[in-house]
Amino acid sequence: MFTLYMRSGSGSAAVEAVLAECGAAVELVDVPRKGQGFENYLTINPRGEVPSLRLPDNSLMTESAAMVIYLADLYPQARLAPTLDSPLRAAYLRWMLYFATAVYMADLRYFYPARHSVDSSAETGIKAKAEIDLNRDFDIFAKALGQGSYILGDVFSAADIYAAMLISWAPDIETVFARHSNIKKHYELVAARPKITPVWKSNSMLFS
Repeated sequence: MFTLYMRSGSGSAAVEAVLAECGAAVELVDVPRKGQGFENYLTINPRGEVPSLRLPDNSLMTESAAMVIYLADLYPQARLAPTLDSPLRAAYLRWMLYFATAVYMADLRYFYPARHSVDSSAETGIKAKAEIDLNRDFDIFAKALGQGSYILGDVFSAADIYAAMLISWAPDIETVFARHSNIKKHYELVAARPKITPVWKSNSMLFS
């Protein structure tokens, strides 16, 4: 069994959704933001970040994108990742890392600007630049998505789960949807998957 150290609305949502799609047995452990519970968590992940994933052999993973890639490969029957010899594998890895290193990081700068400077007067500028970066990164995603249902065309993958999680964090998701109807369609397709809908609901990531 896996143990997922998580927090509602955090990067654990994509990992939880992938575990659900894979049919993997998992125990969810909620990590509080402060207090003794959080202090205890620091012994598991000294950075205090969620998620962390305890594997069945008792080893620990951090970094949500790494977990998603690992799980998708571990459960090939779930068909969440192109095989190593697939012509789609390179694009799959490209977009997984794009979302993890570009969009995710811009989200963090937008919502937590104080983490990115020792000078509090810089926070407004950090947040403003993060919003510019997010708009650019969603433009890039929308162009690549085109008229396809998923980032790999008609092939659903774990990269779409990760992307949809980050889309849900957009500072103004209605504006993103209005500007990019294909991103709205993509998000709705992912959110409507029977095994993902309950995960999205528990993470407050469903939008009417």
